[in-house]
Amino acid sequence: MKILCYFINSDWYFDLHWLDRAYAAQKKGYQVHIITRFSGTTFINKFTKMGFICHPISLKERSINPIGFICSSIKIFYLLYKIRPDIIHSITIKPILLGGLYAKIAKKSFVANIVGLGRVFDTKGFIFGLFKNLTLSVYKIIISNKKSCFVFEHDEDKNTLMKSINFGPRQTAVIDGAGVDTTLFLYQQEKRNNTPIVFFAGRMLNNKGLDTLVKLRRELKEININFDLVVAGIEVKDDPQAIPTQLLKQWRDNEDILWLGMRNDIQQLITESNIVALPTTYPEGVPRILIEACAIGRACIAYNSGGCKSIVKNDINGYLIEKNNYLLLKEKMISLLNDYELRVLMGVNGRALVTEKFSSNKIIGETINIYKNIL
Repeated sequence: MKILCYFINSDWYFDLHWLDRAYAAQKKGYQVHIITRFSGTTFINKFTKMGFICHPISLKERSINPIGFICSSIKIFYLLYKIRPDIIHSITIKPILLGGLYAKIAKKSFVANIVGLGRVFDTKGFIFGLFKNLTLSVYKIIISNKKSCFVFEHDEDKNTLMKSINFGPRQTAVIDGAGVDTTLFLYQQEKRNNTPIVFFAGRMLNNKGLDTLVKLRRELKEININFDLVVAGIEVKDDPQAIPTQLLKQWRDNEDILWLGMRNDIQQLITESNIVALPTTYPEGVPRILIEACAIGRACIAYNSGGCKSIVKNDINGYLIEKNNYLLLKEKMISLLNDYELRVLMGVNGRALVTEKFSSNKIIGETINIYKNIL
């Protein structure tokens, strides 16, 4: 039995984006291990019941403490040595750096998933420039392992890295996001709500654009164009970009937003909405919330950041706005709020796009093929 080891920053992120692929690999005969930081017992119990072998670690996603990173690296290298995986599949920068170096040394097959290049590549300044150059140097070492493959969620990130790294002919692939189960996320035509509902979901980070939607709602309310802003997501306590809890409470108390916190019924929340909005400036992969929204048949509006343009096709299934062009965002939001028939048409187009490019069966098949190829 081949051993497949997923190495990822957090338990909830694996559950949301990778669980279907891990389960499909298990059904194909792989023994699946998960190395991640577990918060509590919810996910470790869930994954264990599914037959996965879990390995909790304490690697911090955003810490830049070099001593802590070295100590964590030694522990993870020893853990990988004990697991002896045939394939290491790492997601996000730190797991890619550590998993990739171990795979190079141990001559193991390795998959690096680039789910957006991240702040290391997007943020200006000396420190981030230093980290960027260091990351690129390690990526070059990793790619010298001929049994390695870098998987991107969209061509833009792939083209950016190819300017600095000489990948081999079979060492890159593009897989369009996480994919959704189109039998679970069924198309449902939106209801004509008296007050339209705009839905936002994601991590509570400033650069995800929630403050932009709060400002927009206030301004439109002044000219008697009203919508309810429903917000669900995860608070991030240890991130410099985190929206303070107190600000979320203030927006809630002022009725700027309907704050739901972390929810497990995103499908139902999308169904009840009229528009899904993500004016993010974060260097995204392909945002899952936009894929799910299109699958259900909701018009989307987003900034052209990272992989948003892979799922939002301007004037077809929503509006893709030049990043930080607030006036255009406002104009197009008004168009969507005032035109039910347009939203319905965009919803139908979005569903067709997801069926063609973003179904979970397609994404799973492409991922399993990569495992076969690098072995």
